[in-house]
Amino acid sequence: MSNFIETIRQKVAIYKLESQHKKAPRKKRMHNLKTAQSAGILYDATDDRNLKVVKELINELKDANITSEALGFIDKKKRDDNYIGDSTYTFACRSDFSFFYALKNDALQEFVNKPFHLLFILVDKQPFAIDYLGQLSKAEFKMGKAGLDNELYDFMIELKNESDTSELKKQIIRYLKLINN
Repeated sequence: MSNFIETIRQKVAIYKLESQHKKAPRKKRMHNLKTAQSAGILYDATDDRNLKVVKELINELKDANITSEALGFIDKKKRDDNYIGDSTYTFACRSDFSFFYALKNDALQEFVNKPFHLLFILVDKQPFAIDYLGQLSKAEFKMGKAGLDNELYDFMIELKNESDTSELKKQIIRYLKLINN
């Protein structure tokens, strides 16, 4: 698809998103690993290595008595058969969005409507779909890599360019342990 058409799609999606935010703004609140009870994780499932990082994060959160759910975006038109979701893991692909990025999948709608205490956005590069899902999310405290979408995050981690999602996860957990509420 040409860049011009993709740009128009994104601008329309952002316009619709901004009008939704005006009607129902999200509740922002800072949390740490002691105050949080729930966490959502958005990540790029196109790279198989990220699933390992997400599984580690879910185990760390479980040890801290934080329930978690992960939503992986696969930057393909259709999901492969090896992406099977359950109550903890959900997967989305391009076909789960309308032309103007409206959500066509009930599982996506449920994920963004949950008022998670924490939302981890574990990406090196941010596909528009992940950015859009992060913007739609009702999570109270959103965290991710600095320099991707500074308006999306409540808490950003500055990393070297060659850093991966594993390092981002480590740094977010490190700072969440240091934050006192």
